[in-house]
Amino acid sequence: MTTCPNDHLQTRFARVIAHIDAHADRQLDLAELAGIAAFSPFHFHRQFAALFDITATHYIRLVRIYRAAHSLLFRKDIPITDIAFDAGYENAESFSRAFRKLHDQSPSDFRSHPDWDNWQAPYAKLQQIRRNTMTGTESDNVTIIEFPETRTACMDHIGSPARIGETIQRFIAWRKIHHLHPSKHATFNILWCNPEDTPADEFRMGLAVATDQEFSDEDNKKGFYSQTLPAGRYAKLRHIGSDQTLRDSALALYRDWLPHSGETPGDFPLIFQRIAFYPDVAEHEAITDILLPLA
Repeated sequence: MTTCPNDHLQTRFARVIAHIDAHADRQLDLAELAGIAAFSPFHFHRQFAALFDITATHYIRLVRIYRAAHSLLFRKDIPITDIAFDAGYENAESFSRAFRKLHDQSPSDFRSHPDWDNWQAPYAKLQQIRRNTMTGTESDNVTIIEFPETRTACMDHIGSPARIGETIQRFIAWRKIHHLHPSKHATFNILWCNPEDTPADEFRMGLAVATDQEFSDEDNKKGFYSQTLPAGRYAKLRHIGSDQTLRDSALALYRDWLPHSGETPGDFPLIFQRIAFYPDVAEHEAITDILLPLA
């Protein structure tokens, strides 16, 4: 079987995309990136633009501001000045100017009043490139585990998937008040429906944290309820990388592994256990265990 020369080129430049994601918090020059691609520095920038329809410099800027936007929304304890430094800017003023060009809002206004329906629109090109260069996890890495019964506090996001960040904010704020740090209390997503064939206004996903705490009336008013994840045998597939390819990994579990396994799914939805979170780690280092309950 003949391999297309362009496949080798895509592979080499996919390494560049991963390198940028891993090291976006420091200075990156074109000579370094050309070395990652094993490509002439005299031609690297043109080849990058030809492959991805965006310059490498613009791509790096998008990666940095996208991660900063996540920190502004979901890590509210981090000062904006620190977020600016982490994004590679020398001061908050230059970061604010760059951020405003993308979002037409200052970082502080964005943190306080995000446009949940449209805030990711400036990153459409970034997300397209990541979908095309970051691959899902191979289904031959599936293991069968015994999962213990786990009581959780669960908050459902119901409505457009585009607005799930708003629910995540409330979920994070609640768990901080109750001192349920992710390092000690596991985090889960419960996939009550398939977003591919569910109307946006009927979409439902559970955000859950492992805890035996009792709920107050105030907790219930905020939308929290007790949800027990059932004990039993689960097929586990570890996904490492962006949520952009998480769907592909879950699909591989059903398409490639399940038909040949002799197993039957159990009577509970698919679960994602979040192990390492973006933006706390680089996007390609985020870890999610996909858990399929078995009969």
